[in-house]
Amino acid sequence: MTDFSTRVRRATMVEHREAETRSFISRLMGGSVPLPGFAALTAQYLAIYRALETASERMRAEDGFAAGFADPALTRVPALEADLAHLYGPDWESAITVLDSTAAYATRLHELAATSPVHFIAHHYVRYLGDLSGGQMIGKKLSTVYGLGEAGTSFYRFEQIPDARAYKIGYRAKLDALDLTEEQATALVDEAQRAFRHNGDVFVELGGIFPETPEDLAPAA
Repeated sequence: MTDFSTRVRRATMVEHREAETRSFISRLMGGSVPLPGFAALTAQYLAIYRALETASERMRAEDGFAAGFADPALTRVPALEADLAHLYGPDWESAITVLDSTAAYATRLHELAATSPVHFIAHHYVRYLGDLSGGQMIGKKLSTVYGLGEAGTSFYRFEQIPDARAYKIGYRAKLDALDLTEEQATALVDEAQRAFRHNGDVFVELGGIFPETPEDLAPAA
């Protein structure tokens, strides 16, 4: 399994690219989605990470082969809650809405990632390795585009991981060291592809709520 991390990365390239190029995300990065759209995305992430980090706690407690991936330094829920308090105010819990696509994603996490180490690693890989890669650049961009400074974008910063590049190298090494059967390896790859599709579904639903405007479609002067 020495090249397993490469296998997972290559197998998910199409789904990864499709999720990244959804209209909602492209427009968000360009600042044409209103601030409530960014806030709504942050709310969806909270539902997703609450489910995933509940699974992480369970994997750590069971101390199986997935426990090494469930690093508390990756925890995102407190940062997301702080971001939402900034974006919505002190009553943010009652202000946010979980979309149908997000609920389906979270259900998948509760049903499989919390019970199957293979499925847990698949979702863990998709979310956190993405956060440690393009996510940090995205956070800086959105902070500037929406005039937030560091407030409202703490989700994108990993204060307990000073060297993201080194961490990602170590993470991939752990993937390569997994002693999986071919059936388990295939299931992990398939679930990682599914995780990207769930992510894309959230972007599509948000794009319907915050659609393109005539100004978005107009050619640049």
